[in-house]
Amino acid sequence: MVNINELVKSLNFLYDYGEIKNNIDLQYLIDQNFIRLIEDRMVITKKWIKFSGKVNREDFISSLLCFYPPLLHKLLQKVYAEACIIGRRGDSKALYEFIDSIPEFVETILKIKDETIDETGEVKGFYQAIFNGYPQYPSILNKLKTMQLVENIEDVDSDYMGKNPNEIWTKGRKVTSSITLAKLDKNKYTFTPYEYRDFSVEEPVREVLSYPWKTFLTLLTMVALEYQTAGFEGLAIRPTDHNNYYAVQALDLYIFNTKGREVRVGMLNDFVYEFCLENDIYLFPDKAPEVDKVIFDMMDEQKIDFKDGEYVLNEKFKDLIYSKDIIIKNRSRKFKNILKDYIEKLRNTL
Repeated sequence: MVNINELVKSLNFLYDYGEIKNNIDLQYLIDQNFIRLIEDRMVITKKWIKFSGKVNREDFISSLLCFYPPLLHKLLQKVYAEACIIGRRGDSKALYEFIDSIPEFVETILKIKDETIDETGEVKGFYQAIFNGYPQYPSILNKLKTMQLVENIEDVDSDYMGKNPNEIWTKGRKVTSSITLAKLDKNKYTFTPYEYRDFSVEEPVREVLSYPWKTFLTLLTMVALEYQTAGFEGLAIRPTDHNNYYAVQALDLYIFNTKGREVRVGMLNDFVYEFCLENDIYLFPDKAPEVDKVIFDMMDEQKIDFKDGEYVLNEKFKDLIYSKDIIIKNRSRKFKNILKDYIEKLRNTL
């Protein structure tokens, strides 16, 4: 018998961190391709990720609970029985709504409609977790509608997490889009905050490498600096409110095209999302990370400054990276080149 509370806890953990130790209660989600078992770890799939971008957290978790086969079959029997009552009383509008609402479940309903499915204590436990009580026809129908937003998507292979940006920011990597997660143990396949101990590095560097989006922004501002070192502007991160540039706000990204003209390409958050999409880096939940807020956190930590109208690497932190560090400076070049290639593509099309 499934422990509902523990199941909900595991789903919430997966929503945040993307992988978990093998758990037999989650087997039904492996069977339905929401999770993959890789060695001893359960890892979320592209199917999971795509669905996570379409609904809020509460609807996402409750929908995954509803995919538990004994529960799903009982819910489908309930709505079918209600639909039969609707049909007998001649409410054509309500009957049409039923038929139109759950096309993906019609085949299953036809298979199980006459089966005897007991309303076990386990099933009733799911009722409380999902519906806060005994489910009524409208609430079941709404939940089934939400579940049909799921798309069947083939997953990609997940490389083992490496020890430096070149080995971590790779094609197929699943990266948290959250900027508020606590640091836990290092995952094997998904990139979430952890205490960086892979190599001995200076403490400011360790802090950056411990968080996905601090790493990303450090590398992005390094790319901007390296464009300038080469003798021309490439990109700039600028405030939307130029009179209050130290206040947390949405930030703009500008690209300088090949003619040297500065072009606003959009919000920094959207740029990061589109970059990840283009380079097969899968964000979970599937939404743009709020990296603009991370910029201001890094300003407080004296890793980023505001200078000449844009956000740039802090001078002291920059000197540390380029004079003493070997991980960010030397073992991120492959990923920085991927960033540069993407920016060059934009520069050539603007």
